[in-house]
Amino acid sequence: MSVSLKLKPKYDVVILGGGPAGLAAAISIRAKVDASVLVVEAQAPDQERVGENCPPDIIVLLKQLGIAKAFNQAGHETCPGYASLWGSDHVGFNDFIVNPMGPSWRLNRKLFDKMLVEQAEEAKVQFSWSTRFCATEKPMESNHGRIVHLVTYKPNKIPHTIEAGFVIDATGFEARFARALNINKVIDDQLCATLRFAKVLKGQGSKRVQLEAFHEGWCYHSLLPENRVVSMIVTEKESLSALRANGYQGFEEALAATSFVSRSASQLTLGNYNYRIFSIQSGLLPIVEGDDWIAIGDAAASYDPIAAQGIYKGLSHGLLAADKVAAWFMDNDRYSSRFSELVKQQFANYRKNRMYVYGLERRWAESNFWRKREKFTSLAS
Repeated sequence: MSVSLKLKPKYDVVILGGGPAGLAAAISIRAKVDASVLVVEAQAPDQERVGENCPPDIIVLLKQLGIAKAFNQAGHETCPGYASLWGSDHVGFNDFIVNPMGPSWRLNRKLFDKMLVEQAEEAKVQFSWSTRFCATEKPMESNHGRIVHLVTYKPNKIPHTIEAGFVIDATGFEARFARALNINKVIDDQLCATLRFAKVLKGQGSKRVQLEAFHEGWCYHSLLPENRVVSMIVTEKESLSALRANGYQGFEEALAATSFVSRSASQLTLGNYNYRIFSIQSGLLPIVEGDDWIAIGDAAASYDPIAAQGIYKGLSHGLLAADKVAAWFMDNDRYSSRFSELVKQQFANYRKNRMYVYGLERRWAESNFWRKREKFTSLAS
């Protein structure tokens, strides 16, 4: 990944966010039109993102982006399916053996993101890393374009003011650009996730992704490429302090107290622990696009990770955003975006699926976590 180059005063398209959604949009835009594209990313280029499981259908999107071959050669590993202890005391299995698209995937996330960045750079997309979006306004003298204010934090704090013809908000669940337009996401649930990445020093585990519901939340455990493993506990915010206690000893104790995941985890000797905490906000932007902007991926609609749709949703939204940008760039008055309708329908389907999954678990009626999940019955109706 290249370092940030000196920014120009004006770009046809400014993409705020360099995750899968923003990068897919950048690659697809450059494949369709000769527009100047800048990707603004708050993270450093070598910082690892969270999210490593993809459904089989991801291959279709990667083919559209022209990177399916590179993906298949990158050392990502297949996943035969899921094993879960959820809603009963018996382990259930959901395998991909009958899926015509094949198995799901366990990603080497650093290599996956690097692949997307390299494809975008090859398409002559410019990047500004360690740079945050701050504010925007319309120029007084013109109805075309927006002024975008940015700040680069590394190696020095440097403000930038640039003009963007079209803006794509791919800033994740915060939807920072939409919020600057006074469009605030409607949140229907908030949770927290505590993750532990580790190196497998000894032992072999199941290639299936493992899920388990417990008294105050649920956990996720999966082997990753390069002898790594990720474990995640999803809880209410009030449980975070207990999980972080004594250098995350609380997390280790909570994981060891599970019935199913702990058996698999105990077969592995681990080292090089790395813990991370992030907020989970499930919600939908009431307005996801305008004449000269669009919100995609988690910025448009953010999901509970139980849906396992983050990367797929991001890539698919990026491809769709490119259609709108191409029409805008070529002044195609006949183009009519259906993206808003699609995002709302996707979110409605997600809420129904979430209601079904959480509704399966009835073993802890007195639990604060599961009692709050009961509200989804009315939300999805």
